[in-house]
Amino acid sequence: MLLTLALVAGVAPLAAQDTRFTKEMRPGDRLELQNINGEIRVTQGTGRTAEIVVTKEVKAGDGSLVKAIMEEGTGYVRVCTVYLNRDPNRSTCRGENSGNWSSAGRVRFEVNMHYEVRAPAGVRLEVESVNGNVVLRGIDTPATVETVNGAIDLDGVGAHRLETVNGRITGRFTSSSWSGDLDLETVNGSIELSLPGDFSAQIAGETVNGSIDFGEFPVTMRGKWGPKTFSGTIGEGGRRIRIETVNGSVTLRRR
Repeated sequence: MLLTLALVAGVAPLAAQDTRFTKEMRPGDRLELQNINGEIRVTQGTGRTAEIVVTKEVKAGDGSLVKAIMEEGTGYVRVCTVYLNRDPNRSTCRGENSGNWSSAGRVRFEVNMHYEVRAPAGVRLEVESVNGNVVLRGIDTPATVETVNGAIDLDGVGAHRLETVNGRITGRFTSSSWSGDLDLETVNGSIELSLPGDFSAQIAGETVNGSIDFGEFPVTMRGKWGPKTFSGTIGEGGRRIRIETVNGSVTLRRR
């Protein structure tokens, strides 16, 4: 399968720093996105070609010390952000991205890499980020998302594992016609789910410092002060939803 890498030039200053990757992918293939600073936005495309456009935003220092690269193997495609301050010839995702200083230890660089992704239907997503929000739109297959400092916003269907340390998680599910479990976890941030009227699941979770609002859903809460746990059966049960937060509220709504 053909791998294409192109630099897209344009009139606007930032357009010259866009990098575009395309790759044909089959259902069941895995698309991995690994970023350090910047937002990742994923929507579902209409064809079999994955398209990833990475926009480099140089805020300070030497922007040439940061780049995006693509790797591919059997059943997967990986696009990642790498730092070149330790190895200017680095060409793989493997390696250390420690610090954002030049090799001489003097020139600091501050660069955001923003990912705009169109993923083919049926492709599994694995997203990792350090500082930046992750937005998923219209995704119909399982996604695993991990970020440290950033919110996660999901609109679509499918079983997912969404995890952040500092940020809220928002999920709007447009259909109940999917199987598999849903795991949501954050330390400092709220979790809010909007579910279809015919949605069925077994739900359980906990929060330490935060309110709980289940609306009309038949969920039982235990604990009033400090840690609070909850569980219940929505509709006919079936799939499992696990929700955990330390400092943040939990809200369930019916669409």
